[in-house]
Amino acid sequence: MNAEYARWDYGHHKYESKWAGLRLPEAPVPPTPMQFAFPEQPVARITEGFGQLQLAAPKVPKTRTTPVTTRSRITRHGSNPNNPLRPSSSGGEAKMVPFRPYAAPKRSESYSHPTPLEDFRKSRRWPPAGYRQDDALSSEQAEDLICAGASTFKGYHDSIPNAPGYNRFYAVMESEHQSRTDRAPFQQPAYREISLNMTGASDSQFPWLSQEQPCMAYAFGKSAGTTTLNYWISKSGSSNPPTQFASEVKPRKIKLLQILDRLQKLESGLNEDNPDELYRYLYTTLIEDPDKFTGNPHTGMEQQVVDLITVLTNPRWIDFSLAKNQVVAKFFDAPNQEKKQEFFHQLLLSVELYLRIHSRAHTDKAKRKLIMQLPPIITWDLAVAQRWLENMEITKTRTSSTQSTFSFELKSKKRQKEALKAFASTLKWPNMDEVDYVLDEQDVKEKALEDRSADAMSWFSGIILPGRTLPWLIMNSLIDCDRDTGDALKFLTHMQPASGFQYRANTYWSSQCIVGKVLGAARGVKQIAGWVGPCIYTPDLKRTECVKVKQLPHLDPRLDTDDVDSMSERTNPLGPIESSYPVDDYEVPMPDTEDVTDLIRVEKLGFQPSKEQPASSRNIPGAPILFDAAIYFACGGKSWPMKLRYDVDFINAFPCHQGPHVLFYDFSYKPIKIDSGLVDIHDWGRQSGRVSRPTSSRSSPAKKALTLANGTVKSAHEQVTKVLAIEALGVSDNEVFARAWCANHGHSAVVANIKETCMACAIREAYAACVSVVILTEGGSIKENDADGPERAERISIPGSFW
Repeated sequence: MNAEYARWDYGHHKYESKWAGLRLPEAPVPPTPMQFAFPEQPVARITEGFGQLQLAAPKVPKTRTTPVTTRSRITRHGSNPNNPLRPSSSGGEAKMVPFRPYAAPKRSESYSHPTPLEDFRKSRRWPPAGYRQDDALSSEQAEDLICAGASTFKGYHDSIPNAPGYNRFYAVMESEHQSRTDRAPFQQPAYREISLNMTGASDSQFPWLSQEQPCMAYAFGKSAGTTTLNYWISKSGSSNPPTQFASEVKPRKIKLLQILDRLQKLESGLNEDNPDELYRYLYTTLIEDPDKFTGNPHTGMEQQVVDLITVLTNPRWIDFSLAKNQVVAKFFDAPNQEKKQEFFHQLLLSVELYLRIHSRAHTDKAKRKLIMQLPPIITWDLAVAQRWLENMEITKTRTSSTQSTFSFELKSKKRQKEALKAFASTLKWPNMDEVDYVLDEQDVKEKALEDRSADAMSWFSGIILPGRTLPWLIMNSLIDCDRDTGDALKFLTHMQPASGFQYRANTYWSSQCIVGKVLGAARGVKQIAGWVGPCIYTPDLKRTECVKVKQLPHLDPRLDTDDVDSMSERTNPLGPIESSYPVDDYEVPMPDTEDVTDLIRVEKLGFQPSKEQPASSRNIPGAPILFDAAIYFACGGKSWPMKLRYDVDFINAFPCHQGPHVLFYDFSYKPIKIDSGLVDIHDWGRQSGRVSRPTSSRSSPAKKALTLANGTVKSAHEQVTKVLAIEALGVSDNEVFARAWCANHGHSAVVANIKETCMACAIREAYAACVSVVILTEGGSIKENDADGPERAERISIPGSFW
């Protein structure tokens, strides 16, 4: 076992062996529902569950839902010699690779005679040497010729504890490792704080172990503006299911100085060698012992854990599971003294609970099992406690015999400053000299970095909760370090994710904004810490201005458990499992890399104020207004406008190995070049098999499939019967055009760089994700110079009727 996981004492997930070739921690077993799902019994049943905190927890056999076979029986055309020409997604027999006879007889021991697989990889011709079009492959031959190096996709779901009917979805890829992944790397250690695993090693990033759901370690694909298959699949699951919990138990009253004094002592951990002292402090200073006078005091660690959880489920406390409460500095650095004391009181109780759960007497398996059962309001308290202990240090200075002062040391400030510099440099921040000057902190007249705003305090202190806040904290901290931005950019917030801004000659966009997702493909554009830029300038905005972009939900079907569980079976490179595999059932789809257009160019990034403005924009002076966004393309003397209507996603294709690979004929697709009629396709949703989605289906946890007019239920994968393969090779603007077309019509897409994966694997990944579009790209042309950055568009006249 790898040393990283050797200390974990629990079973293995059946899919984890496919990740990095390691035996990784198993996904959590759905535990017995705890009392928090039943408010009438707040703690009556929890004590039984805490028996598992003892050293030897019994091993519970793992059960999982058996994948459902949803693919209909496919007749293999090669199995019946009397069949007519088999249907081919690439045009039938006319486009099949011509038949090649057997290779000339040679000595079998000759090293110069390539194997059929080596011949196929070199020639890219199907069938390979030694096989005829009407031959059939054995299972071993098929595995060797068809599956070797091909991407495979497996999905599974986990039931959410204490939330019946709610599930979380995940997707795993076989043989993922550092050099073969669809994820963007973390450019700085500080960016890892966007995700948190409280039940394993701090650097492990398994999506089912993260506190935030979906796991933000998988939010960003390798190509700017893209995401990963796992994150896309996870978005169809339940992120924050409703859980019922309530407690009327209140803590003892305590002064702020007492709280800070105890927090300082806890920085070195609990004194577990003196259990009497632990009991005395907890029940005489912080909380009440409910059995104090019954002769059964709560001296056991598991009993104290139960009592602390009971107190922390009181509705009086801050609920950090809510996005609006996840900028923690708004509480611990609040000008309101009462608000500040309430936070530190909650923090102290959370730290006491955190340290007891992580007692050295408890096994990792028991700790993990317990944490997975806790309601979200408690696990988020634990997340705050963990980040505080990791990044903050309290210093007590005695000023007299009766007075002391407390100060806070930001242990991670140096790391945060370096990460902010890298962030600004990557985005080619226009006023980098000013930022460097401020970050050096040599001018005593300058305000301290952390004192410039609540976001700056959160960033430079490192007290950052996992989830979507980190990108906004780092960007607002950068803006705080550049006085030339003025007040125009002070409105950026994680509560309005579809946002961006223009500063001088560049625009910058959140990775959650459709403008950033589309322009991520443009020349010179980078993605870092959840931001995309520098992007093209727009004449429709002021020199410095914030923007909120109107974007509708995408039109792709929402996945259900059947779609996830059947992913591996319905995207198998072999097709349905049989005893033999006719050669004629497969083909080698290849994009045209010779005839590539170089005529499409981004002409203008346009914005028009939306007709309907939110109330917040009307009531706050200077607040950003809501805009409709569009990109204009020049091609052949004409202007092609593309409105960015829908919040679609672009899934970075997982790299395959030693492609190209063959494609089973049932994976139907339609290839089309970027300049060969793509703009004339307006009904691809109907052509691909998609049905209209009821407006209530996105919010209903139980109804994940769509209902047709006749009342039958259609799963997401049943609505993708054909994939549109857009060949957007060549210059970067070709890919921008393809992404803009998807945003205009509401289609999410798999973005496949043909230098890393093949067309066949990308099409199968689209079927795995239940999306009906694949964009084939080269990541730009070698003639383009990314160092030059985006070109500044000239002001052009666009008819107002377009909007």
